[in-house]
Amino acid sequence: MGIKTILVPIDGSKNSFAALERAFVVANRFGSHIKALHVMLPPTDGTATGFYNLPANLRKSAESEAEKAAIQKAEELQEQFETYCSDHNIPISKRPTRQGGPSAVWKQEFGYVDDVLIHHGLVSDVIAVSRPTIRKGTLRREPLGRAIEAILLRTGRPVLINPPKSVAKKYTRVAIGWNDSIECSRALAMTMPWLVEMDEITVLITKDRESSVKTLIEYLAWHNVKADIALLDDKGEWVGEALLNVSNEIDAEFLIVGGFSHTRAREVLFGGVTRHLLMNSNIVTIMVH
Repeated sequence: MGIKTILVPIDGSKNSFAALERAFVVANRFGSHIKALHVMLPPTDGTATGFYNLPANLRKSAESEAEKAAIQKAEELQEQFETYCSDHNIPISKRPTRQGGPSAVWKQEFGYVDDVLIHHGLVSDVIAVSRPTIRKGTLRREPLGRAIEAILLRTGRPVLINPPKSVAKKYTRVAIGWNDSIECSRALAMTMPWLVEMDEITVLITKDRESSVKTLIEYLAWHNVKADIALLDDKGEWVGEALLNVSNEIDAEFLIVGGFSHTRAREVLFGGVTRHLLMNSNIVTIMVH
């Protein structure tokens, strides 16, 4: 089974369109359909808009103007999306065609970012997003940045995270972060369409996993996937930092990992590998919870 549907949230930023370009590469590779989704905040949400302080007659007028402005912005983004599609020779289509091949469609909805993206993400093969920007050492608290964790935890789908300044091209060298968790197992199964096409695959493990990785290598071999092994130095570095360092040393072009493979409370308290990668990964990273 290939990658047939890709969800790309578009918030108007350059990074979200860079994620769209990354999705184009995947779509060309697998003949996938891209759903570019723009979420508009409901103007009737007084808590979010501040309109609840206005008298009832003025509030209704303000909400109407906010709705018009949101729709106008969405239409401008749709034009930009269609230009990107034209420049990359991606046809726009609302329905599957017998010919197959890559295609894309624009969607816009009023709602809350987390809820809308989860709703569409549950029925997507891959969700392509930009890596959150960093502000003072923490994940930037913007709607799409917050939504990435919600998507990971509540869709169970692979999330393809595109780092800043990444060049959208077809990759052939991949690293797999492995820790014997169910999240890593899901990540492996859901990215198998990529793995069978790779030229170089390296499994990254800590020293304590060395004796058990043979089973994983045998599993990959049954899928006609040959993999090498590289050990992580997890004594002097955080595991997340070690994953990135070794990936760069072996010239891996993207990284596959399980997301939030420890308890949620522990991830929140201590940061965790997932959060480190979300903040610092300089290569394309695919996460699955």
